[in-house]
This record gives sequence, structure tokens and C-alpha cells, in this order.
Amino acid sequence: MASKISDYERKLVEMQYQLKENNAYMQDCFQDLNSWTKDIKEKEKKVLENPESIKNSNKGLPPIRNLATPKKKKKKVKKENVPVQKSKKLNSYDYRAWDKLDVDKMCDEIDQAKTSSSEYTTDEEWEEQQRKTRADWEKERGNQFFKDNMLNEAINCYTSAIQLDPMNAVYPANRAMCLLKQEKYAAAEVDCTASIQLDAKYTKAYHRRANARFKLGKFEQAKQDYEMVLKLEPNSKLAQSELNKLEQLVESRNLVFPIVKRDEDKSTKPLKRILIEEINDQSVEKQEVKKNLEEINQKIVLTAKDQSLFNVEKKEEENKVVEKIEKIQLEEKNELKIESKTIPNAPSNGYQFKKDWQFLNNNMEQLAIYFQKIKPEEYPKLFLNGLESDQLSKILLIFSQYFIKDSNINLFDCLKYLSQVKRFNTQLMFLTTADKTAINNLLSHIECQKEKYDKNELDKLIKAYNV
Repeated sequence: MASKISDYERKLVEMQYQLKENNAYMQDCFQDLNSWTKDIKEKEKKVLENPESIKNSNKGLPPIRNLATPKKKKKKVKKENVPVQKSKKLNSYDYRAWDKLDVDKMCDEIDQAKTSSSEYTTDEEWEEQQRKTRADWEKERGNQFFKDNMLNEAINCYTSAIQLDPMNAVYPANRAMCLLKQEKYAAAEVDCTASIQLDAKYTKAYHRRANARFKLGKFEQAKQDYEMVLKLEPNSKLAQSELNKLEQLVESRNLVFPIVKRDEDKSTKPLKRILIEEINDQSVEKQEVKKNLEEINQKIVLTAKDQSLFNVEKKEEENKVVEKIEKIQLEEKNELKIESKTIPNAPSNGYQFKKDWQFLNNNMEQLAIYFQKIKPEEYPKLFLNGLESDQLSKILLIFSQYFIKDSNINLFDCLKYLSQVKRFNTQLMFLTTADKTAINNLLSHIECQKEKYDKNELDKLIKAYNV
């Protein structure tokens, strides 16, 4: 008969069986892990050999969620030191406490805590902030285009900035500066007015509108804008000098500003039409007097003695006139000799140059001789306080009439260092047609000898003179 197995032996057999089962399970797991690592290494090797395969494998997959839509920004809220009541933790075995627990009330408290601790901005506020950021970026692009003298591109950037942020006064004022460069003065005036309506203390808008109105011939309104600039910035030397020039121009031309009346102050009488006839220099009365004199002369008969006396008197008068002319010419020659001897040497500072310029201001030939003594490298040093428009006009006239004839003078250096003078770009806006033709003549003369100069330097010079 077979002996019975004790409980100890039975448990020992069950334990051995369990160990075998566990060992087999662990071997299967390790086998799967080894096969997986082998597959991953093969895939990694293929990707390293051919990187484009991974791009092709992602085709057809849906886009990543929440990638295109930006996240809402959090508002920084100061945390108040409010004492937090710690909720008592319920024991797992306390069934009576679990029955009394109000789950809905706890959910409401959690929702309130979330809304109070983290407040997000609305979508409208976020979009407005994004528009302002984009408008500022467009303004920076426009500024760079303006520096590179790409005016149309700069105008497009400033227009985009105005559309994105129409309440900013800087953007229309910047566009007005580009329009002034393009000589579109009416459009520049409109932009400056819009900028002033947004910010009544923006001095640049007043200054640019004054320039536009000056070019449009609205001298009284330009004067008011310059006075407004000086009211906002009393130390503005540029506005003060331009206001003085405007007043001098008005006095020299004897301009009369139109009187603006209100409708109730205007006259109610009907206007009269007046016919204007053009008359030649010799009026009808003069012609009649001439005819009468000719008739009288024909009637008068001179004797031989009278005729000889008349001829002698006529010759004496002619001789006196010739003597007077010769005296005047001699005096002028002597004056020129005296003045030519007193032409000062090259100045060492801006004060001396200003003094010499006033002394020789009325004689262009002497100014040309004096200016020829100055080295072009000294121009920025002599014009430390800036260049006046009348000075620039006379210098361009000297270059185009006197320097251009002398082959020993380097016109390229003269124009190059003149463009580096302070406030040169501002004075370019006030050039007359004669000044612009002088610049064109000088640059065309330099281009005829362009093999002497570097191409990049020549392009910079042309860009500096805005031609």
C-alpha cells in the first residue's frame, strides 16, 4: 500500500512547482524584452541611415492638438495671506462619517478655489495685445526700410501698423516722414493731423506738419505749428531756426496772409465782376507823345551852324559818359584787388568759419576761393551746430560752378564729407529746384569718372543725396 504524503511534503512539491512556473514566466519576459530591444536598434539604425523615412512615415497622421492655438496668458494675482482651513481626513473604516459627507458641496468649493486662484485674460484682451505687438514689429521694420531709403516699403509697414493699432500716434507721424521725403506734402499733412488728434503733445507730428505746410505755401499755419513745437519744447533749436527762416521769407516776399472771416462777419453785398485788360509796356499815351515829337522834329529846320553846335554838344556828352564808365570800372577793379587780398585763411573752428562766411557772403568768387582752402575732412568739424539751408545752397552752387571746372579738386570727397554734416538730411527736404539740378550735375560729373572710385562708396553717396 502506498504511504500517505504528509502536509509538509505536499507543500514542498507545490513550492517547487510554483518556482518552475515563475522561472518559465521570467524567461518569457526576458525573451520578449530582448526581441523588443533588437527591433528598436534595427529601426534606429534605419532612421540614422535614411532620415527622410521618418518624415514620410508621419504623413496622414492628424495634427498635434493645441499646437496652432496659443495658450492663454495668466494674470499675475497677488496671493493674499488667507488662513486655509485644513479638512479633516476621514478614516477608511469610519462608515458613519462617509455617509454624512456632502460630495456636491465639496465639488462647488473646489471649483470656486480654482476660479479665485487662477484668473485668465479674456480672448479679446489677448488678441488686442497680440495686435499691438505685431504693430510694433511692423513699425520696427518700417524704421529699418526708412534708414535704407526704401520709402515705399516703409510706408507699407507703417500702414499695416496703423491698421493693427489705430490709436497709436507714432505710426501716422512716421508715415508722414516718408511722404515728406517723396514730396507728397498734402498726404503728409493729413497723417500729421491724424497723429495730433491722437496725441496733442506729440512734437514730432507738429514739426513735420509745419514742414509739409511750408512746402504747400500755408505759411501762417506752418508758423502756428512751429510756435506749438517751441511751446512744448522751448529748447528746440531746429524749430526756432526754421521759424526764423519762415519769418524772414515772409518779410522778404511781402506776403499777405488771407483773412479768414466767420460766415456772420462776411459782407452780404453782391460781388462785382471786373474785366482785366493786358497792356504792353508802351502805353497808348506814350505812343501819341512819340508821334507828336516826330512831327515837331520834321518841321524844325536846323542851319549849318546849329547842326555843328548840336554835334559838338552830343560828342561832349558822349565823352563824359565814357569817362564816368571808365572811372567806375577802375574803382570796381581796385575794390576787387583789395578784397581779393583780404580773403582769410582756412578756419580752425566753427566760430571763425561763421565769421568769415558773413564777411565774404556777398561775393561768390571769393567764397569759392575761401572754401577751396578748407579740407573736405574738416566739414563736419566746422558745422558742429548744423547746416543752414542757405549755406547748403551756396556750397552746392560753389561746387557746381567753380569746383567742377578744377580737375585738382576731389568733388567726391567734398560731397561725401558734406553729407556727414549734422542736420544734412533735414536740409535736403528744403532744397530748391536749382539746388537739385546742381546735385544732379555734380553726381553725373562724378559718374563719368566712376572708375576712380569704389562702386559701393559711389552708391552710398547717391543714396545720401536722395537722387
